[in-house]
Amino acid sequence: MKVGDLIRTTLGRFGTIVRGPYTYRFMESQDYEMVDAGLGHMAGVYGTAVDVTFTDNGRTSRLRPKDFKVTK
Repeated sequence: MKVGDLIRTTLGRFGTIVRGPYTYRFMESQDYEMVDAGLGHMAGVYGTAVDVTFTDNGRTSRLRPKDFKVTK
């Protein structure tokens, strides 16, 4: 997985990796509740992320590697 690779998401969308891989702190709604309660140091999950620009609309999104496969 490197910059320039073509990917296909689990939903069937195609895109190109434009940045990554890098470490990112993924947070969900309950994690923000923990932050509000003063427990922000325990909130979220760290993992690998890449930025992908999609071919259908040109937008860039951050994805986890489990959400796509690199095509050949």
